[in-house]
Amino acid sequence: MLNSLHSPMFDSEDAASPELIAAGNTLRLYGIGLCFVAAVCVILVRVYWVQARLPARYLEALQVTSTEDESIPARDGRIVADSIVLASDVDVYDVEVHYRWLQLVIDPEWLKLQVHQRLSKEERRAAELVAHAEAQVQTERTGLRDALSDLTQIPSAELTARFRKVEERVQKISDAVNRRQSGLLANAGDEVPAEDHGVLLTVAESIRGALTTPPTRIAENRIVVREEETWHPVLEDVSLAVAAVINEHPERFPGVRVVGSTRRTYPELTLAAHVVGVRTNFRAQDLADDASIGDLTHTAPRVGRSGVERSYEHQLLGVAGVRRTIRDRRQRVLSSEIVRHPVSGRDVTVTLDSRLQQLAEQLLAESLGDAPRLLLPAVPSLEDSEGDKATAAEPQPIPIGGCILVMEADSGRLLAAASAPNFDLSMFIDGSPAMWNAVNSDTRRPFVPRFTAMALPPGSTFKIVTAIAALESGTITPDMPFECHGYLTNPDEHRCMIFRLFGTTHGRVNLRTAMAQSCNVYFFDAAQRMGIEPLVQWAELLEFGRVTGVDLPFEKTGTVPHTRRSTAVANTDAARRRFERDALGLSIGQSRLTVTPLQMARLLAFVANDGWLVTPHVVSDDGTARRTTDIDTSPYRATRKRILGIRLETLNAIRAGLQAAIEEPLGTGFKTVRLPGVSIAGKTGTAETAPGKPDHAWFTGYAPTENPRYVVVVALEHGGSGSKAAGPIARELVRSMAERGLLNAGATHTPE
Repeated sequence: MLNSLHSPMFDSEDAASPELIAAGNTLRLYGIGLCFVAAVCVILVRVYWVQARLPARYLEALQVTSTEDESIPARDGRIVADSIVLASDVDVYDVEVHYRWLQLVIDPEWLKLQVHQRLSKEERRAAELVAHAEAQVQTERTGLRDALSDLTQIPSAELTARFRKVEERVQKISDAVNRRQSGLLANAGDEVPAEDHGVLLTVAESIRGALTTPPTRIAENRIVVREEETWHPVLEDVSLAVAAVINEHPERFPGVRVVGSTRRTYPELTLAAHVVGVRTNFRAQDLADDASIGDLTHTAPRVGRSGVERSYEHQLLGVAGVRRTIRDRRQRVLSSEIVRHPVSGRDVTVTLDSRLQQLAEQLLAESLGDAPRLLLPAVPSLEDSEGDKATAAEPQPIPIGGCILVMEADSGRLLAAASAPNFDLSMFIDGSPAMWNAVNSDTRRPFVPRFTAMALPPGSTFKIVTAIAALESGTITPDMPFECHGYLTNPDEHRCMIFRLFGTTHGRVNLRTAMAQSCNVYFFDAAQRMGIEPLVQWAELLEFGRVTGVDLPFEKTGTVPHTRRSTAVANTDAARRRFERDALGLSIGQSRLTVTPLQMARLLAFVANDGWLVTPHVVSDDGTARRTTDIDTSPYRATRKRILGIRLETLNAIRAGLQAAIEEPLGTGFKTVRLPGVSIAGKTGTAETAPGKPDHAWFTGYAPTENPRYVVVVALEHGGSGSKAAGPIARELVRSMAERGLLNAGATHTPE
């Protein structure tokens, strides 16, 4: 039994029946089938998901585009004076090269795209044709550099260096973006330890991951930055001929485009620089410095900084166009269209007479020593009859600055508005460091427009206002005699200058002779008797201490002592004495009084045109590109207004005194201003300044006397005697106007 081949436990009687074995096999097959069906169902669900749901997501990602708006420059309006262009825009052409064409190592994807664009689908199957197309692209890239070098005469090595500089900059941007993206992907790909859910759940998770997780790629696709699919400037300000050749022969310059822009230029350089002003590129800091230009920043690549360029910004400003470019996710251009066409600005015509402006600037340059004396005498050889200041033996100081104004008496049109020292407007466009250093180191402040921003004591020229106040208040009459003793009450103060210098007096005078000889004591006495109130009242009526409204920015107001409260504060002897002293100083244009040359021009125009106060302006009402409606809507309009309360007898008395100051032998301007054959009326003035500094020199007047047409104002900062320094300048201006026929009866000023 023990050596039997069959074990008792496998006795044939206990063996399973065939039916049981078949049933077990069937169950196994059903289980395997169910697992297979389940797997197929999972796969089918995944296929449905990939086919039905994922394409929308992928297509959405592939169809992502970016929109870029590019500004198309517009021309700003010109500034012109008679036949001369003072400011204008000129075309500037820059050459830009697409990044892929200047890249040192060609990008495979871009090269493939170039081949696809050059070959048809059938041709792309031929390896020889593909290789030939790739070689052709390489040849064109190399030839591009040589073609640009031949056209512009710039060495090929220099162009290569410029290409490399662009490539280095773009590569830095690309590397920075891709490094950041790689870091984000690395953080997102860190594995999270799986929790122990048992063998079955782990197997199920593995199956789900295998079916739903995409295969791991060896390297992520690089992010293409915009700079890799756009143009970069390599040549600036090329000639029109170069730009034309590039545009006419695109086959010779693939990947190259010419970009046009405009640049502000000032053809006359220094002529009327303070009137014209400057326009420079917009900076972000401008919004913080001046909020008034905020509404222009969306269209204005440049901003007016001073002069007409600033005050007529809205007329001159062109509206830039907009080109909208749509790019795909690889920054390739899908479409480009102009959504707003550029609109040029309107021209502005200024009222300046270019010849008279040039003469005024030449006279100022000679006076300041910035130019050889060609029109003015080299050495003051005429005696000073003014009696205000200086003797003939004293040399005249060199002014540190000055201005000249020539204005139409009845309209306020400025024919000349010169300020010195001057500056070159082109320095704001392409000024050299040496030029800027020279101007910045000039302590005379060349950038200051002295006709609007220089407020000085007017000296004896203000006696015109004192005479008006005294006549209108009834303090004096034109023929009332007065005996000048050389001083008012004390020989040591309130004196005439001829008494201080020579010990002589003016003797018996009236208003006409006191104006002509500039007798200080006469006006001291009138101010003492009438008080300061009428004097301040007329100063305010004539709008001293306020802006004139000229259409130029940064105008100063000057200062007028506000002493209407003097009655309340003059209760003490000290206050009363100060009040009286202010009245005496104000009567001869001293004390705390300061005025601008434009305010004095208005005063003389007021006397000349029968009591009308005009508003000075430098822009013509009939500019070359201004419509009739634009005149009314302009922020600046020439206006005239009548000053009520002034009598014609008062104005006639003032005119007689101004005429005598120039025409009579004892007049302060007889030897330095009088011009044979031309009748001139005016007043010289020499204003005291701080001790140890030269006085300010003034001349204010008009011509011709019988039918006043033009007002002339000359102001020299620390220039010395008004008759010696300012008088000869005024005479040369009037001489020029007379020679050109501007002073003739019935003559009208017409631009030449």
